[in-house]
Amino acid sequence: MLRNPPVSSRLETFLRSPLAFRHLRPSLARLIVSGDIRHLAALRRLVDLLSLSPDHPSSPLLSRPLARLYFHLSPSSTTFLYNLLIRAFSRSRRHPTESLSAFVSLLRSGASPPDHFTFPSLAKAACSLRSPSGGAQIHSQVLKRGFDSELYVLNTLLSMYSCFEDMLSAQRLFDLSAELVDVVSWNTVIDGYVKVGLLEAARRLFDVMPVRDEVSWSAIINGYVGKGELDVARSLFDRMPVQRNIVTWNSMVSGFARHGLLPVARTLFDEMPVRNVVSWNSMVSGYALNGEMDAARQLFDQMPERDVVSWSCMISGYTQSNQFAEALELFKEMQTDHTIKPNEVTMVSVLSACAHLAALEQGKWAHAYIDKNLMTLDDDQNLGAALIDMYAKCGCIGTALKLFQSLGRKNVSSWNALITGLAINGAANESLNAFEQMQKSGLIPNDVTFLGVLMACVHGGLVHEGRRYFERMTKVYGIQPEMKHYGCLVDLLGRAGLLEEAEGIVRSMPMKPDIMVLGALLGACRIHRNVSVADRIKNEVLQLKVQQSGCHVLLSNIFSAAGRWVDASEVRRSLKQTGIRKDPGSSSVELDGIVYEFVAGNCSLPEANDMYAWLDKMASDLRLLGYSPVIEEVLLDLTEEDKETWLSRHSEKLALAFALIKGAPQSTIRIVKNLRICWDCHSFVKHITGIYSREVIVRDRIRFHHFKDGTCSCNDYW
Repeated sequence: MLRNPPVSSRLETFLRSPLAFRHLRPSLARLIVSGDIRHLAALRRLVDLLSLSPDHPSSPLLSRPLARLYFHLSPSSTTFLYNLLIRAFSRSRRHPTESLSAFVSLLRSGASPPDHFTFPSLAKAACSLRSPSGGAQIHSQVLKRGFDSELYVLNTLLSMYSCFEDMLSAQRLFDLSAELVDVVSWNTVIDGYVKVGLLEAARRLFDVMPVRDEVSWSAIINGYVGKGELDVARSLFDRMPVQRNIVTWNSMVSGFARHGLLPVARTLFDEMPVRNVVSWNSMVSGYALNGEMDAARQLFDQMPERDVVSWSCMISGYTQSNQFAEALELFKEMQTDHTIKPNEVTMVSVLSACAHLAALEQGKWAHAYIDKNLMTLDDDQNLGAALIDMYAKCGCIGTALKLFQSLGRKNVSSWNALITGLAINGAANESLNAFEQMQKSGLIPNDVTFLGVLMACVHGGLVHEGRRYFERMTKVYGIQPEMKHYGCLVDLLGRAGLLEEAEGIVRSMPMKPDIMVLGALLGACRIHRNVSVADRIKNEVLQLKVQQSGCHVLLSNIFSAAGRWVDASEVRRSLKQTGIRKDPGSSSVELDGIVYEFVAGNCSLPEANDMYAWLDKMASDLRLLGYSPVIEEVLLDLTEEDKETWLSRHSEKLALAFALIKGAPQSTIRIVKNLRICWDCHSFVKHITGIYSREVIVRDRIRFHHFKDGTCSCNDYW
C-alpha cells in the first residue's frame, strides 16, 4: 500500500467525496500553496471532474478569475486542457458564455490551435446562450480551420441550428454536406423540424431517408404524438421494421395518456416488453393529469423504482385534484426515502398545497428546506412565485411582500402572485400600485394579472377603476376577457348595488354565463334584497348542468327571505331532482403543523363538549357587549332559539373555539373556510377579537378577513 498516493488520485478521491464542493475553495487553496496544483495530470483531472458537475450550487470553480488562475499555474496550457474547460462551461446553465471567453483565450495564447473536439462544445454553448450570431462565428471558424469535413463537427452544427430553430440554415448545411451526412445527420434535421412544428417537412425527409434507425422512427412518431395526431403515430409505431426502443414505447404511452386516452395508454403500457422508470412515470402522470388519483396511486405503489419525477407527478396530481392534505402526506412519505431529494417542481406543488390549506407552519418548513438545499429563487422564478403565493394565502402578506422585494429578477408570475395576494388580503390600493409598477418595469401583464387587478377592485369597492381596467385589458393589451374576468366585473357592480348594469353585463357576454357569473349576480341580489333580478335569471340557474349547489341555494334563500316559499320549494325540488348535493360548510385550522377540519354541526374530537360549552357561554356573554345573532341567515323552519343554536355550530366557530382552547396563547389563529363566511360568524369573530386581544385571520371562498381589536380588514364590505 502506497504511503503517498499520486497527486491526481488524491484530487480524484477528494473531488468525489460527498462534501467536496461544499469545502472546495479552502481545500484548493491548500493545494495551490503546496504546489500540487502545478502537476499537469492533477490539473487535467481537476478540470475534467469539474465538467461532470459544473452547476453544483456550492461550486466556486466556474468563475472566470479562478479558471484563469488554473491556466497561469499550469506549466503547459494545452488545447486538451482548454477543451476540458470549454466543455465544463458549455454544460453550465449559469456560465455558458465563459466557453466563448476560454476559446478567445485559446486563440490569443497561440500556444496550440483548436482541434475538432473544441467546436462541438462551443456549438453547445452558443445553443445554451440562444446566440445565432455566436453560432455563425463558430461555423465560420469551423470552415476557416478545415473542420467542415469532420462528421462529428457537422452534426453538432446541425444540432446548433436546430436549437436556434433556424431550419433554413440547417437544411442548407445538410444539403451542402450531402456526401458526408450519416443517419445521425438525417435524424438531427428531422428532429429539428419536429421541434419547430414543421412536421410535414420532417415527414418528407423521413420518407426519403436511405437508412432509418430506431431514432429516426422515434423522432417522427414523437412529432405526431406531440401534435396530437395519435392515429398516424400509432400507424407508424405498428409499421416499425426495426426493434422498437423503450423511448418510442414511452412516447406512445405518454401521448395517449396526456390526451386522456387512458385505456389505450394502459394497454400499450401492459404490452411493453421492458419498462423503465420513465415508462411508469408516463402512466402515473397520465392518470394524475386526468384526475384519476386512485389509479395513479395504485400504479405508483407498484413501481419497482421511483425517481424525483415519480414523486413530483403524484404530489402535483393531488394538488391539482384539490387533495391538498394527501399531497402533503405523500411529501412527508417522500422524506423517508433518503435516496431521492425533492426538486424545484416538487416544492412548487408542496407550496401550492400549503397555500390552499393555509398550513403556514408546513409552508415555513418547506421554505426552510428550499433555503437549506440552496434552491435559488432567481434561477427558478416559479419557485419564488409559489412562495409569495403561499405566504399571501396564509394571510402573511407582509412576509410575501418582503420575499418579493428580495427577488433579484421578477417575472410575470411573481408579480401576479403579489398583485393577487394583496387583492385577496384587502390591500386593494397597494395591489393596483403594484400593477402600475409592473407595467413600468417593462413586463407585459397577462390574463392572470388582470384577474388579480379586478379582484382588488371588487374587494375595495373601486367601481370606476374596475371599469377602466376591464376596458384597458381589451383595448390596450388585446386580452379577450374570459368567464372569470366577467365574473369579477359582475361581482364588482353587484356589490356596489348596480344590479341592472351587472345584469346587462351578463346578457351581453359573448359566452353563456356559468355558475361563477350567475353566483356573483345572485350574491348581490341577496345582499341588496333585489328579488326582481333574481326572478329574471331563475330559469338560467335551474338549467345549470353542474354538480355545485351554490346558485340554487342562493336563489332559494333569496325567495325564502322574501316570503316566496313556493318558489323557494321549487328551487329545492329542482336541486333534489338533479342529484346535486349542497356542500356542507367546513373549516380548517392548523395547530403545531397539523391541520384539523370541522364540519358545521358536527365535531367528533375529544374536546367537542368543551368547545360547545365555550361557544354557548360566549354567545351569552357577547350579548352584553352588543352582539346579537343574525338569525335571518338561517332560512329554516325553526324556532328563534333553535336558529341561534344552529348558528353557534357553524364550522368557523367550531374551528375558532378549538384554536382558542388548544392553541398557544397570543398566537394568530388562521382559519380556512370552503364557503363564504356568514354575517353572524363575521360579527361573532369581531367581538371575540375585542375580548381576547387575539388576531384571527379567516380565509373564506372569496377573500381574507383579518380580525383584530374588534374590527375587520374588509370594513364589512365583502
